Amino acid sequence: MSDQEKSPQQNSYDAALRQVRRKYGRQRRKERARQRFGNLPLRIGLLVLAAAAAVAVWFATQPKPVKDLPDRLRVFIFDVGQGDAALIQTPEHAVLIDAGEADQGYPLVHKLKSLGVRKLDAAICSHPHEDHMGGMETVLQCIPTATLYLPQIPDELVPTTISFSRMLDTAQAKHTTVRTPACRDTLALGDTELTFLSTDNNAFEALNNCSLGCRITCGTASFFFAGDLEEDGENAMLQAGLLEPVTVLKVSHHGSSTSSSQAFLDAVKPQYAAISVASMNDYGHPTQKLLNRLAAVPCTIYRTDLDGTIAFVTDGTGIKVVTHWDFGK
Repeated sequence: MSDQEKSPQQNSYDAALRQVRRKYGRQRRKERARQRFGNLPLRIGLLVLAAAAAVAVWFATQPKPVKDLPDRLRVFIFDVGQGDAALIQTPEHAVLIDAGEADQGYPLVHKLKSLGVRKLDAAICSHPHEDHMGGMETVLQCIPTATLYLPQIPDELVPTTISFSRMLDTAQAKHTTVRTPACRDTLALGDTELTFLSTDNNAFEALNNCSLGCRITCGTASFFFAGDLEEDGENAMLQAGLLEPVTVLKVSHHGSSTSSSQAFLDAVKPQYAAISVASMNDYGHPTQKLLNRLAAVPCTIYRTDLDGTIAFVTDGTGIKVVTHWDFGK
């Protein structure tokens, strides 16, 4: 039956029925959408808030750009496994102390360049053991270096290793001056000063005790490095009056119990201690005896096996510590 054949009452009824169906069809579609997506605006809002919180946490845990940190002096204790490597960096100067094992050479060069280092005022080899000088040949090859500093080494302790020979050959080929500094010689790095500390190494039978000491000062902030110096070498420095309180101590010999004696710690009284050490190393470093001595100072302890590369940044008064420094790709 066509609409024309229907009575006016029937047509009116059909029109009302279509209107009802349209109304409830819209309602059913809304209900299905609600069941499918739930309260979508609320969910979107919660997701946006969660994402914002995650981004905020990520930025908070990232190393701050240099411009956001007081930048008179930055001291990096690099994570080079079971070895030592550190950078002393001011706005205009850079000095490398040790360079880890040979396989750390190119990774260390990458780290230095990512920090903006294009030349070195000095490279310091605290003592010629592989885990301190192995990567130095590569650094000297890749980064122009004015002077390579070595400790006084008794004739009977001079290494005959390939790494030592190559380091010296590379220094000669690259026209890098090689020097043995006298005790209390200084390097001026802008308003930061590096002072070399040593005693008569002819008195020692172990190369570790020939380690060259370095004290770095910037305003009231100070740092002490001494390679793998052990108790005999520490006592010699104590007797010579070379030790005084410092802000940050780079713990000698990767946290061995034969270094950082009680008498030594009583003299340097560090506020912070940094240990360069590999995770699960074969030597049991750092030893519990050493950690106990540091805890009794007391001082805040950082370790490269737990904290990655550690940066100490100072404006000459306060110290800001950044762990797990990200060098990028």
